[in-house]
Amino acid sequence: MAVPLEYIYLIYTILLAVILVVVVPKEKIRQLAVYAILFGALTNIILIIMATHLLDLGGHLNFMPFGVAGIPFFPPIAWTVYFIMFMYFLPEKKPWNFVFTLTASFYAVFFANVLVNIGLFYSNYGRFIVPLMIYGLWHFTVMWVYQRFFLHKSVY
Repeated sequence: MAVPLEYIYLIYTILLAVILVVVVPKEKIRQLAVYAILFGALTNIILIIMATHLLDLGGHLNFMPFGVAGIPFFPPIAWTVYFIMFMYFLPEKKPWNFVFTLTASFYAVFFANVLVNIGLFYSNYGRFIVPLMIYGLWHFTVMWVYQRFFLHKSVY
């Protein structure tokens, strides 16, 4: 029995959240959540608007009824969970923080290609270079901003 495509984002988000709760201590989740909402959900919504609606680089498919105005509900939540884990596991020292961030960027490109293959995402400008530029810039910006301004600070 095949899972309907519109439920894949929901299932992935739930699985990612379960992994988060299992591997990241509750206190760190609380501590990193504000940054992850900023770096994950908010940035993802801005990227969806820019990449899909303004630049026509690509975008999400088959997410209805779980979305509004062309913006799916679950990918921003998944990116929030993802960036909690990204910041939690991010090494503080060079060059490992760069290696980790580059690896995470490649993972994002790989996952975007999986979504393209199953019909949940489309890319109008290739499946490697432009996505790597987008995800690489996103991840390296998060790494730099988080380590530069927030690593040893807490909002609580």
